[in-house]
Amino acid sequence: MTLALVAALLTAATPAGGKAAVPAVRHAGTPGPAPRAIRSAEDLAALCRALTPPERLRPRGDAVERGEAEARHDADRDAAIVARYAITLPAARLPFAPYDASERRLSLAEPGVLPVAEGGSRLWPSEERGLPVEADAGAARRVLEAQRAGRLALELTFDLPDDATCGADPRGKTFTLPVEPVEWAWTDGGAALARGGAGADRPLATAAQGATPRVDVGEPIAGPSDAKRAVLTRAGDLQACYAEALRRDPAVDGVLVVELGGGRIGVAADSTGTPELSTCVQRALATLAAPGGGRVAVPIRFELVAPATAAAAGTGSAPAR
Repeated sequence: MTLALVAALLTAATPAGGKAAVPAVRHAGTPGPAPRAIRSAEDLAALCRALTPPERLRPRGDAVERGEAEARHDADRDAAIVARYAITLPAARLPFAPYDASERRLSLAEPGVLPVAEGGSRLWPSEERGLPVEADAGAARRVLEAQRAGRLALELTFDLPDDATCGADPRGKTFTLPVEPVEWAWTDGGAALARGGAGADRPLATAAQGATPRVDVGEPIAGPSDAKRAVLTRAGDLQACYAEALRRDPAVDGVLVVELGGGRIGVAADSTGTPELSTCVQRALATLAAPGGGRVAVPIRFELVAPATAAAAGTGSAPAR
């Protein structure tokens, strides 16, 4: 099956009850080193010193010592530029732009400068300056309520531009660093309220953090509508498969598109990234006959619903046990 068709199948996947599915395709490359943590303005100052352009250096010593110092700095600067960084910032005073109800989007007001310390150093997103998140009105209100209560924080993971350097005040005490946001989350006491960037499709909470696991069987992408009812007869088995997958990884969620018919079963598309879940689902549906005798394709959504929204989730889904 072509990549384009797989993408189309995932895009078409909708949960029971007629609600549009949360986008499930994950943009995950080869895992790299953990981001370097920036915990204070002092950490940012140290990073900015490492990013000092070579022509601004004034090393001391004789010719050999100066040459060695320049070589060390070049190596440190190269390593700093290719690294990824993570920081958590207090967000009680960050101004939000008006909520875009039609796009279900909450963003910071431009220019989106992020203070690292009161009246001091700052991060300046050079891309995605508003750090937008897709959120319904209820989720957006929870973000604003946490901000009014002084509990809101911004967890930001970012890269640096290839030519990264910091702006500094005349005394060299405070810095402004352009950054390229990778993923971000608005959090309340460590609990994610909304995510954006590369992490937008991640669940707001894992099963270990109290999220409710749900299994939704969508309308068939191919084949008669009876195919959905046939798959639902194995709902208990599907829930058991999801529960087992969550015991291995409490953050598993996504969509499987299952093909049935002709005495065979297969998975046309899988955004969960969990082969064990795919195998379990195929085993659960292996003896199921496709209605009409032809081939059918049915999307099955495995979803973690955050505690704050679990009660409002649709009635067409069932929690995994």
